[in-house]
Amino acid sequence: METANQQMYDAALRHQTYVLRYAAGIRNKINELLDQTEDEIAGKLLNKNGDSSRVVTSSDWERLTRLQKVIKEIRSDAWSSAGTLLSEEALSFVEQESKFYTLLITSVSPVIIDTVVPSPETLKSIVTSRPYEGKLLKDWVKDYADKDITRINKIIGTGLTAGTDTKEIARQVFGTVKAKGTDGITQHTRDSVNMMVRTAIQHINGNARREVGLMNAEIIELEEYVAMLDGRTTMQCKGLDGQTFKPGEGPYPPIHIGCRSARVMYISQDIGVRPAKPVTERLLVKEYAEKNDLGSIKKRDDLPYGTKGDYDEWARKRIRELVGPVPAKLNYNDWLKTQSADFQLDTLGKTRAELFSKGNLTLDRFIDVDGTTLTLKEIAQRDAAAFERAGLDVSKFLN
Repeated sequence: METANQQMYDAALRHQTYVLRYAAGIRNKINELLDQTEDEIAGKLLNKNGDSSRVVTSSDWERLTRLQKVIKEIRSDAWSSAGTLLSEEALSFVEQESKFYTLLITSVSPVIIDTVVPSPETLKSIVTSRPYEGKLLKDWVKDYADKDITRINKIIGTGLTAGTDTKEIARQVFGTVKAKGTDGITQHTRDSVNMMVRTAIQHINGNARREVGLMNAEIIELEEYVAMLDGRTTMQCKGLDGQTFKPGEGPYPPIHIGCRSARVMYISQDIGVRPAKPVTERLLVKEYAEKNDLGSIKKRDDLPYGTKGDYDEWARKRIRELVGPVPAKLNYNDWLKTQSADFQLDTLGKTRAELFSKGNLTLDRFIDVDGTTLTLKEIAQRDAAAFERAGLDVSKFLN
Protein backbone atom coordinates (compact mmCIF):
# COMPACT_ATOMS: atom_id res chain seq x y z
CA MET A 1 0.00 0.00 0.00
CA GLU A 2 1.41 3.40 -0.99
CA THR A 3 2.02 5.81 1.85
CA ALA A 4 0.34 9.21 1.87
CA ASN A 5 3.65 10.91 1.14
CA GLN A 6 4.38 8.60 -1.78
CA GLN A 7 0.97 9.58 -3.14
CA MET A 8 1.87 13.25 -2.60
CA TYR A 9 5.07 12.75 -4.59
CA ASP A 10 3.41 10.88 -7.45
CA ALA A 11 0.47 13.28 -7.69
CA ALA A 12 2.73 16.34 -7.58
CA LEU A 13 4.95 15.08 -10.40
CA ARG A 14 1.99 14.05 -12.54
CA HIS A 15 0.45 17.45 -11.90
CA GLN A 16 3.70 19.20 -12.82
CA THR A 17 3.59 17.46 -16.19
CA TYR A 18 0.13 18.90 -16.80
CA VAL A 19 1.15 22.34 -15.53
CA LEU A 20 3.93 22.49 -18.12
CA ARG A 21 1.49 21.33 -20.78
CA TYR A 22 -0.96 24.02 -19.69
CA ALA A 23 1.80 26.60 -20.09
CA ALA A 24 2.49 25.26 -23.59
CA GLY A 25 -1.19 25.73 -24.44
CA ILE A 26 -1.09 29.39 -23.40
CA ARG A 27 2.14 29.82 -25.37
CA ASN A 28 0.41 28.50 -28.48
CA LYS A 29 -2.51 30.90 -28.04
CA ILE A 30 -0.19 33.88 -27.68
CA ASN A 31 1.89 32.85 -30.68
CA GLU A 32 -1.31 32.51 -32.72
CA LEU A 33 -2.19 36.12 -31.83
CA LEU A 34 1.24 37.28 -32.96
CA ASP A 35 1.26 35.10 -36.08
CA GLN A 36 -2.03 36.68 -37.17
CA THR A 37 -0.22 40.00 -37.67
CA GLU A 38 2.29 38.63 -40.16
CA ASP A 39 0.20 38.87 -43.34
CA GLU A 40 -0.85 42.43 -42.51
CA ILE A 41 2.71 43.54 -41.75
CA ALA A 42 4.06 41.83 -44.87
CA GLY A 43 1.34 43.53 -46.91
CA LYS A 44 2.27 46.95 -45.55
CA LEU A 45 5.93 46.29 -46.31
CA LEU A 46 5.33 45.12 -49.88
CA ASN A 47 2.71 47.75 -50.76
CA LYS A 48 4.65 50.70 -49.42
CA ASN A 49 8.02 49.59 -50.75
CA GLY A 50 7.27 47.55 -53.82
CA ASP A 51 9.91 49.31 -55.86
CA SER A 52 12.62 48.10 -53.44
CA SER A 53 14.41 51.44 -53.84
CA ARG A 54 17.15 52.39 -51.40
CA VAL A 55 16.13 54.79 -48.61
CA VAL A 56 18.09 57.93 -49.43
CA THR A 57 15.99 61.09 -49.51
CA SER A 58 14.19 62.75 -46.62
CA SER A 59 10.85 61.60 -48.04
CA ASP A 60 12.21 58.04 -48.11
CA TRP A 61 13.09 58.32 -44.42
CA GLU A 62 9.65 59.73 -43.62
CA ARG A 63 8.05 56.84 -45.48
CA LEU A 64 10.18 54.35 -43.53
CA THR A 65 9.33 56.02 -40.23
CA ARG A 66 5.60 55.89 -41.01
CA LEU A 67 5.89 52.23 -41.97
CA GLN A 68 7.71 51.34 -38.77
CA LYS A 69 5.11 53.24 -36.75
CA VAL A 70 2.28 51.30 -38.40
CA ILE A 71 4.09 48.01 -37.81
CA LYS A 72 4.60 48.93 -34.16
CA GLU A 73 0.87 49.65 -33.79
CA ILE A 74 -0.13 46.35 -35.42
CA ARG A 75 2.26 44.30 -33.35
CA SER A 76 1.49 46.25 -30.14
CA ASP A 77 -2.22 45.47 -30.48
CA ALA A 78 -1.41 41.76 -30.69
CA TRP A 79 0.87 41.99 -27.67
CA SER A 80 -1.83 43.84 -25.74
CA SER A 81 -4.24 40.97 -26.44
CA ALA A 82 -1.52 38.51 -25.43
CA GLY A 83 -0.99 40.32 -22.14
CA THR A 84 -4.71 40.29 -21.38
CA LEU A 85 -4.91 36.58 -22.21
CA LEU A 86 -1.95 35.73 -19.98
CA SER A 87 -3.29 37.82 -17.10
CA GLU A 88 -6.74 36.23 -17.25
CA GLU A 89 -5.28 32.73 -17.46
CA ALA A 90 -2.92 33.47 -14.57
CA LEU A 91 -5.70 34.68 -12.25
CA SER A 92 -7.75 31.57 -12.97
CA PHE A 93 -4.72 29.29 -12.69
CA VAL A 94 -3.54 30.53 -9.28
CA GLU A 95 -6.98 29.87 -7.80
CA GLN A 96 -7.11 26.36 -9.25
CA GLU A 97 -3.59 25.57 -8.03
CA SER A 98 -4.35 26.50 -4.42
CA LYS A 99 -7.47 24.34 -4.51
CA PHE A 100 -5.57 21.44 -6.04
CA TYR A 101 -2.89 21.36 -3.35
CA THR A 102 -5.27 21.73 -0.42
CA LEU A 103 -7.53 19.01 -1.80
CA LEU A 104 -4.52 16.79 -2.46
CA ILE A 105 -3.45 17.04 1.18
CA THR A 106 -6.90 16.13 2.52
CA SER A 107 -7.43 13.34 -0.01
CA VAL A 108 -4.23 11.39 0.77
CA SER A 109 -4.21 11.99 4.53
CA PRO A 110 -5.35 8.97 6.58
CA VAL A 111 -6.75 11.28 9.28
CA ILE A 112 -9.33 14.05 9.27
CA ILE A 113 -7.62 17.39 8.68
CA ASP A 114 -8.90 20.85 7.89
CA THR A 115 -6.72 22.60 5.36
CA VAL A 116 -6.64 26.37 4.91
CA VAL A 117 -6.96 27.87 1.44
CA PRO A 118 -5.11 31.17 0.87
CA SER A 119 -7.41 34.18 0.65
CA PRO A 120 -8.53 35.54 -2.75
CA GLU A 121 -6.53 38.71 -2.03
CA THR A 122 -3.36 36.71 -1.42
CA LEU A 123 -3.85 34.67 -4.58
CA LYS A 124 -4.50 37.76 -6.69
CA SER A 125 -1.37 39.41 -5.31
CA ILE A 126 0.71 36.47 -6.59
CA VAL A 127 -0.26 37.45 -10.13
CA THR A 128 -0.41 41.22 -9.85
CA SER A 129 2.05 42.22 -7.13
CA ARG A 130 4.82 39.63 -6.75
CA PRO A 131 7.75 40.26 -9.09
CA TYR A 132 10.04 37.66 -10.57
CA GLU A 133 13.62 38.87 -11.04
CA GLY A 134 12.41 42.38 -10.23
CA LYS A 135 9.60 42.54 -12.79
CA LEU A 136 5.85 41.98 -12.55
CA LEU A 137 4.00 39.85 -15.09
CA LYS A 138 2.79 42.89 -17.04
CA ASP A 139 6.35 44.24 -17.18
CA TRP A 140 7.65 40.94 -18.56
CA VAL A 141 5.07 41.12 -21.36
CA LYS A 142 5.98 44.73 -22.14
CA ASP A 143 9.69 43.90 -22.19
CA TYR A 144 9.22 41.00 -24.60
CA ALA A 145 6.88 43.09 -26.78
CA ASP A 146 9.35 45.97 -27.04
CA LYS A 147 12.20 43.63 -28.00
CA ASP A 148 10.03 41.86 -30.60
CA ILE A 149 8.95 45.11 -32.27
CA THR A 150 12.49 46.48 -32.19
CA ARG A 151 13.86 43.34 -33.88
CA ILE A 152 11.26 43.48 -36.66
CA ASN A 153 11.65 47.19 -37.36
CA LYS A 154 15.45 46.95 -37.24
CA ILE A 155 15.52 44.32 -40.00
CA ILE A 156 13.04 46.30 -42.08
CA GLY A 157 14.96 49.54 -41.57
CA THR A 158 18.32 47.96 -42.32
CA GLY A 159 16.97 46.16 -45.36
CA LEU A 160 15.28 49.17 -46.92
CA THR A 161 18.28 51.37 -46.21
CA ALA A 162 20.48 48.87 -48.05
CA GLY A 163 18.00 48.57 -50.93
CA THR A 164 17.16 44.92 -50.21
CA ASP A 165 14.18 43.50 -52.08
CA THR A 166 11.07 43.76 -49.88
CA LYS A 167 10.19 40.10 -50.41
CA GLU A 168 13.61 39.16 -49.07
CA ILE A 169 13.08 41.45 -46.08
CA ALA A 170 9.74 39.78 -45.41
CA ARG A 171 11.46 36.38 -45.54
CA GLN A 172 14.09 37.58 -43.07
CA VAL A 173 11.36 38.75 -40.69
CA PHE A 174 8.80 35.96 -40.99
CA GLY A 175 10.78 33.07 -42.46
CA THR A 176 9.85 30.76 -45.31
CA VAL A 177 6.87 28.49 -45.81
CA LYS A 178 9.22 25.54 -46.32
CA ALA A 179 10.77 26.03 -42.87
CA LYS A 180 7.37 26.89 -41.35
CA GLY A 181 8.70 30.27 -40.31
CA THR A 182 11.48 28.90 -38.13
CA ASP A 183 14.14 30.64 -40.24
CA GLY A 184 12.75 34.14 -39.63
CA ILE A 185 13.47 36.59 -36.82
CA THR A 186 9.95 36.12 -35.41
CA GLN A 187 10.93 32.55 -34.47
CA HIS A 188 13.08 34.17 -31.80
CA THR A 189 9.90 35.76 -30.47
CA ARG A 190 8.08 32.41 -30.43
CA ASP A 191 10.94 30.87 -28.47
CA SER A 192 10.92 33.84 -26.10
CA VAL A 193 7.17 33.51 -25.57
CA ASN A 194 7.70 29.87 -24.66
CA MET A 195 10.21 30.82 -21.96
CA MET A 196 8.14 33.78 -20.75
CA VAL A 197 4.90 31.83 -20.35
CA ARG A 198 6.51 28.77 -18.76
CA THR A 199 8.37 30.99 -16.29
CA ALA A 200 5.22 32.98 -15.47
CA ILE A 201 3.12 29.86 -14.87
CA GLN A 202 5.90 28.32 -12.78
CA HIS A 203 6.18 31.54 -10.76
CA ILE A 204 2.46 31.43 -10.02
CA ASN A 205 2.54 27.71 -9.32
CA GLY A 206 5.52 28.00 -6.96
CA ASN A 207 3.96 30.87 -5.03
CA ALA A 208 0.62 29.07 -4.75
CA ARG A 209 2.39 26.02 -3.28
CA ARG A 210 4.33 28.28 -0.93
CA GLU A 211 1.17 29.91 0.41
CA VAL A 212 -0.61 26.58 0.86
CA GLY A 213 2.41 25.15 2.66
CA LEU A 214 2.74 28.15 4.97
CA MET A 215 -0.95 28.24 5.84
CA ASN A 216 -0.93 24.51 6.59
CA ALA A 217 2.49 24.32 8.26
CA GLU A 218 1.11 22.19 11.12
CA ILE A 219 0.31 19.51 8.56
CA ILE A 220 3.09 20.02 6.00
CA GLU A 221 6.42 19.14 7.59
CA LEU A 222 8.81 19.33 4.65
CA GLU A 223 8.95 20.25 0.99
CA GLU A 224 11.35 18.61 -1.45
CA TYR A 225 12.91 20.32 -4.46
CA VAL A 226 12.38 18.01 -7.45
CA ALA A 227 14.14 18.72 -10.75
CA MET A 228 12.99 17.27 -14.06
CA LEU A 229 16.30 15.49 -14.61
CA ASP A 230 17.03 15.15 -18.31
CA GLY A 231 19.33 16.67 -20.89
CA ARG A 232 17.80 20.12 -20.44
CA THR A 233 18.19 20.37 -16.65
CA THR A 234 20.40 23.24 -15.50
CA MET A 235 23.20 22.80 -12.99
CA GLN A 236 21.24 25.04 -10.60
CA CYS A 237 18.32 22.63 -10.49
CA LYS A 238 20.53 19.54 -10.46
CA GLY A 239 22.27 20.93 -7.38
CA LEU A 240 18.98 21.48 -5.53
CA ASP A 241 17.34 18.22 -6.59
CA GLY A 242 16.36 16.13 -3.56
CA GLN A 243 17.01 18.85 -0.99
CA THR A 244 14.26 19.38 1.60
CA PHE A 245 13.09 22.59 3.25
CA LYS A 246 10.44 23.68 5.71
CA PRO A 247 7.42 25.47 4.18
CA GLY A 248 8.33 28.99 3.15
CA GLU A 249 12.08 28.37 3.36
CA GLY A 250 14.61 27.76 0.60
CA PRO A 251 14.16 28.42 -3.13
CA TYR A 252 10.89 27.87 -4.97
CA PRO A 253 10.82 27.28 -8.71
CA PRO A 254 11.33 28.99 -11.05
CA ILE A 255 14.92 29.71 -10.14
CA HIS A 256 15.82 30.60 -13.73
CA ILE A 257 14.03 31.47 -16.96
CA GLY A 258 12.23 28.41 -18.36
CA CYS A 259 12.63 26.41 -15.13
CA ARG A 260 10.54 23.20 -15.03
CA SER A 261 11.28 22.06 -11.47
CA ALA A 262 8.76 21.66 -8.66
CA ARG A 263 8.53 21.47 -4.88
CA VAL A 264 6.65 18.53 -3.37
CA MET A 265 4.90 18.95 -0.02
CA TYR A 266 5.05 16.12 2.53
CA ILE A 267 2.64 15.51 5.40
CA SER A 268 3.99 15.31 8.94
CA GLN A 269 4.01 11.83 10.44
CA ASP A 270 2.85 13.36 13.74
CA ILE A 271 -0.76 13.79 12.62
CA GLY A 272 -1.78 10.47 14.20
CA VAL A 273 -3.31 12.23 17.22
CA ARG A 274 -6.08 13.54 14.96
CA PRO A 275 -9.22 11.45 14.37
CA ALA A 276 -8.81 8.92 11.59
CA LYS A 277 -11.03 9.16 8.54
CA PRO A 278 -13.99 6.74 8.76
CA VAL A 279 -12.56 4.63 5.96
CA THR A 280 -9.13 4.62 7.64
CA GLU A 281 -10.62 3.70 11.00
CA ARG A 282 -12.51 0.77 9.52
CA LEU A 283 -9.31 -0.54 7.95
CA LEU A 284 -7.30 -0.03 11.13
CA VAL A 285 -9.91 -1.64 13.39
CA LYS A 286 -10.17 -4.61 11.04
CA GLU A 287 -6.38 -4.96 10.91
CA TYR A 288 -6.07 -4.65 14.71
CA ALA A 289 -8.86 -7.15 15.33
CA GLU A 290 -7.36 -9.72 12.96
CA LYS A 291 -3.90 -9.17 14.43
CA ASN A 292 -5.23 -9.86 17.95
CA ASP A 293 -7.76 -12.60 17.06
CA LEU A 294 -10.72 -10.46 18.13
CA GLY A 295 -13.02 -11.59 15.35
CA SER A 296 -14.85 -9.43 12.81
CA ILE A 297 -14.97 -5.87 14.18
CA LYS A 298 -15.52 -2.76 12.06
CA LYS A 299 -15.77 0.11 14.59
CA ARG A 300 -13.56 1.22 17.47
CA ASP A 301 -16.58 1.37 19.77
CA ASP A 302 -17.11 -2.36 19.22
CA LEU A 303 -13.65 -3.33 20.47
CA PRO A 304 -13.69 -5.44 23.66
CA TYR A 305 -13.41 -3.69 27.00
CA GLY A 306 -9.82 -2.92 27.92
CA THR A 307 -8.44 -2.96 24.37
CA LYS A 308 -9.30 0.57 23.23
CA GLY A 309 -6.26 2.18 24.88
CA ASP A 310 -3.95 -0.38 23.34
CA TYR A 311 -5.70 0.09 19.99
CA ASP A 312 -5.31 3.89 20.15
CA GLU A 313 -1.57 3.62 20.80
CA TRP A 314 -1.17 1.04 18.03
CA ALA A 315 -3.31 3.14 15.62
CA ARG A 316 -1.16 6.24 16.14
CA LYS A 317 1.94 4.26 15.22
CA ARG A 318 0.15 2.68 12.28
CA ILE A 319 -0.96 6.07 10.99
CA ARG A 320 2.67 7.22 11.06
CA GLU A 321 3.43 4.27 8.82
CA LEU A 322 0.50 5.12 6.53
CA VAL A 323 1.72 8.71 6.21
CA GLY A 324 5.26 7.49 5.63
CA PRO A 325 8.63 9.27 5.47
CA VAL A 326 9.92 11.33 2.57
CA PRO A 327 9.93 8.80 -0.32
CA ALA A 328 13.18 7.38 -1.61
CA LYS A 329 14.55 9.63 -4.34
CA LEU A 330 13.94 8.72 -7.96
CA ASN A 331 15.03 10.81 -10.89
CA TYR A 332 12.30 11.77 -13.34
CA ASN A 333 13.30 9.09 -15.85
CA ASP A 334 13.07 6.29 -13.26
CA TRP A 335 9.88 7.73 -11.77
CA LEU A 336 8.22 7.80 -15.19
CA LYS A 337 9.00 4.09 -15.57
CA THR A 338 6.83 3.41 -12.50
CA GLN A 339 3.83 5.17 -14.00
CA SER A 340 1.08 3.61 -16.07
CA ALA A 341 1.40 3.02 -19.81
CA ASP A 342 -1.45 5.49 -20.32
CA PHE A 343 0.42 8.24 -18.47
CA GLN A 344 3.61 7.53 -20.41
CA LEU A 345 1.61 7.69 -23.64
CA ASP A 346 -0.03 10.94 -22.57
CA THR A 347 3.32 12.44 -21.57
CA LEU A 348 5.58 11.30 -24.40
CA GLY A 349 3.30 10.52 -27.31
CA LYS A 350 2.82 7.09 -28.91
CA THR A 351 6.19 6.47 -30.59
CA ARG A 352 8.37 7.99 -27.88
CA ALA A 353 6.42 6.09 -25.21
CA GLU A 354 7.16 2.83 -27.04
CA LEU A 355 10.84 3.74 -27.40
CA PHE A 356 10.93 4.59 -23.68
CA SER A 357 9.12 1.50 -22.37
CA LYS A 358 10.09 -1.15 -24.94
CA GLY A 359 13.15 0.30 -26.67
CA ASN A 360 14.92 1.09 -23.38
CA LEU A 361 15.67 4.67 -24.42
CA THR A 362 16.15 7.10 -21.54
CA LEU A 363 14.63 10.58 -21.70
CA ASP A 364 17.97 12.24 -22.39
CA ARG A 365 18.12 10.37 -25.72
CA PHE A 366 15.10 12.39 -26.90
CA ILE A 367 17.01 15.66 -26.45
CA ASP A 368 20.00 17.20 -28.22
CA VAL A 369 23.03 18.56 -26.38
CA ASP A 370 21.68 22.11 -26.72
CA GLY A 371 18.40 21.14 -25.03
CA THR A 372 16.18 20.99 -28.12
CA THR A 373 13.78 18.09 -28.56
CA LEU A 374 14.88 15.75 -31.34
CA THR A 375 12.51 14.74 -34.11
CA LEU A 376 11.66 11.06 -34.53
CA LYS A 377 13.83 11.03 -37.66
CA GLU A 378 16.81 12.36 -35.69
CA ILE A 379 16.22 9.80 -32.94
CA ALA A 380 16.05 7.04 -35.55
CA GLN A 381 19.34 8.18 -37.07
CA ARG A 382 21.03 8.00 -33.67
CA ASP A 383 19.31 5.00 -32.05
CA ALA A 384 18.00 2.70 -34.78
CA ALA A 385 18.37 -0.34 -32.51
CA ALA A 386 15.87 1.13 -30.05
CA PHE A 387 13.21 1.15 -32.76
CA GLU A 388 13.91 -2.52 -33.44
CA ARG A 389 13.65 -3.36 -29.72
CA ALA A 390 10.32 -1.54 -29.60
CA GLY A 391 9.06 -3.49 -32.62
CA LEU A 392 9.00 -0.40 -34.86
CA ASP A 393 10.09 -0.26 -38.50
CA VAL A 394 12.92 2.27 -38.33
CA SER A 395 12.88 2.81 -42.12
CA LYS A 396 9.49 4.54 -41.83
CA PHE A 397 11.05 7.22 -39.65
CA LEU A 398 14.19 7.74 -41.74
CA ASN A 399 12.39 8.80 -44.92
